[in-house]
Amino acid sequence: MLIYLQKIGPPSPDYYDVLIFNTGHWWGYDKFPKETPLVFYHAGQPILPPLGLFDGFKVVLESMVSYIEREIPRKTLKFWRLQSPRHFYGGDWNQNGSCLLNEPLKEHELDLWFDPSNNGVNKEARKINHMIEETLQGTDIRLLDLTHLSEFRADAHPAIWLGKKDAVAIWGQDCMHWCLPGVPDTWVDIFSGLMHNSM
Repeated sequence: MLIYLQKIGPPSPDYYDVLIFNTGHWWGYDKFPKETPLVFYHAGQPILPPLGLFDGFKVVLESMVSYIEREIPRKTLKFWRLQSPRHFYGGDWNQNGSCLLNEPLKEHELDLWFDPSNNGVNKEARKINHMIEETLQGTDIRLLDLTHLSEFRADAHPAIWLGKKDAVAIWGQDCMHWCLPGVPDTWVDIFSGLMHNSM
């Protein structure tokens, strides 16, 4: 995979009033197997030996933020949305993980699920979010932190709400995406408020 940050495709960067950046769930160990490491580039040259997941993410993140600060006009509202949590239990998405929960998590349960020191299923998201927060300090890119409020909602994924008795057996567990209407509507409300207060 190569990422080139020389320019944003048409129209030109000064066309946009609002830009939202995010990483999605692409920065997880299952996407970057050690047997076939990604090669990251700096100034057109490969960085060797290949970088690990988080060091590679830092290179990409710093390049993107530098590009945004240099090329996107200050008048453009810029947001970086942190990762949303996943709620797989007993294994990840490709290891028979499940999320058959029908009520939100309690505050005291969150670190058991998500804290990197507890090897939580969503540990890389917290670490990546922390790296994003650090990198954005001193920039005009605003943080759109939807992670913590969403961590509680283990009950809001499609896994148990598909409407069929054997839905889980047929389609497996979806503990990453969200039911609609639901948690994403709250994200939109928060984002709308931030935009309104920024104008």
